[in-house]
Amino acid sequence: MQTFSRNADFASNLALAYAEYLDGVRPALQRVSMRLQGDGRQIALELRNLQTNAVQLWRLSQLRLVPDQATQDALVLARTDGDPARLIIRDRDSARQILAACPKLCPLSGSRGAWPKIAALAVAALAAIAAILFVLVPRTADIGADLIPPEAELALGQSAYERTLAAMEARECKGGEGSVALVRMTERLSTGLDLPYPLTVHVVDDPTINAFAFAGGHIAVFRGLIDFAATPDEVAAVLAHEIGHVANRDSTRTSLRMVGSFGIAGLLFGDVIGASGAAGLTQRYLQSSHSREAELAADAFAHRQLSRAGLSAAALGDMFNRMNDLPGGGDMGVMRHFSTHPEMLERAANAQAAGATSSGQPLLSDAEWQALRSICS
Repeated sequence: MQTFSRNADFASNLALAYAEYLDGVRPALQRVSMRLQGDGRQIALELRNLQTNAVQLWRLSQLRLVPDQATQDALVLARTDGDPARLIIRDRDSARQILAACPKLCPLSGSRGAWPKIAALAVAALAAIAAILFVLVPRTADIGADLIPPEAELALGQSAYERTLAAMEARECKGGEGSVALVRMTERLSTGLDLPYPLTVHVVDDPTINAFAFAGGHIAVFRGLIDFAATPDEVAAVLAHEIGHVANRDSTRTSLRMVGSFGIAGLLFGDVIGASGAAGLTQRYLQSSHSREAELAADAFAHRQLSRAGLSAAALGDMFNRMNDLPGGGDMGVMRHFSTHPEMLERAANAQAAGATSSGQPLLSDAEWQALRSICS
């Protein structure tokens, strides 16, 4: 072959030029000499392996630049035919000669068929993550809630309650005649219950109309709910609903699901979300809502338990209806907790129908009710 005349200087300059060659199979660098040859139609780099004396021809029209952070002091070339081999030119004069001979040298681009594969893999990865978060984690939590020892469940709820109290920067109201009245109310609502741990009802000094259950028998009732209630029976009705979540271990399942979800997120995004994950766990308690089935089951439990205690379940419906009449009532604390589903008014009507009769025995005396209402004073 004859060397193309316009590249005569280039050819002469490369006569004694050398480079390093990676064949894409073995990790060893191979020393090669470079020489330009060809005619006007086919100009190529002749690469001769100094060990094996094997010769390859790389056409200039097929050369592409390869960005390589590991070899910033070298010119790295590849071919456009998919060959994984790389040519590493460290000699600056040789690199300038090749760049001058190939002014239109472009960066190596991915295969046109790569993007659909990448997109398909991304979709598959997202589907797998969704399946883990929305199928596997909930299912595992359901199984774990039945297997977790009562001691661990009790500790889980205590820890979650303490984190929530700290996040709200609120205090727990306790002591005095108000706590005595709360214990009396809880004992009456515990008639016939067989729980693996005692019920522990906390009053949180916060004006929000709210109440919710934690794992392990811990229940938080906000001062705002007690202030809003017209009678002690209304507080007892909401408390009975929360006891239903405790008895059905709904809060334990929610805790395990959240812990599992944050664990999966931590594996995906690193431990950087650890602190925010703990904060998110606390916020999830404050804004928690159980499934429709769990809410209906807790309603049914409350109806039965109030009947056992000789109290009317109608108080639950009365309180819901009064909350619903407040401006923005559907967005307030316990209403957000209970009105997750549009059947809320129907559930209030069911509570009123279920509570047609009562023993007539007062839940608390007037003095005890006033003591409970002033428990945070």
